[in-house]
Amino acid sequence: MNTKTIQQLKQELLDKKGTLSNMQAMNKQTDVERDASLTDVMDRSEVEESWFNKERMSQHWKVELIQIDSALQRIEAGTFGVCEECDDEIPVKRLRVRPDASLCLNCQESAERELGHGHRMVRPSSAPTQFLQ
Repeated sequence: MNTKTIQQLKQELLDKKGTLSNMQAMNKQTDVERDASLTDVMDRSEVEESWFNKERMSQHWKVELIQIDSALQRIEAGTFGVCEECDDEIPVKRLRVRPDASLCLNCQESAERELGHGHRMVRPSSAPTQFLQ
């Protein structure tokens, strides 16, 4: 993969990281504002449902940020675009769709078959393998 393509993908990752970080900050700010307004009479189930949805999104964003950081580390290490399982090159087309991909499509499909459909493997380079739904 050429340097220009890697730099473009790196910029996409950095842009997405900035967007996700901003979304998390806004989510936390909304919680502070909501907590300050809880003196109003609110239906408890609505508050709990809102909290649950925000927490779920926050967890999703954390996972994405871990994946982005892992991809950025692979760029710096010179291993970006190489499958962590089979060492084959990950096609640029796949990386354009999923720049944080650490597995080629064949290895990703094999991992999903092993785990069951609907699961994705997350492999932060400095942490043990985690499995998420």
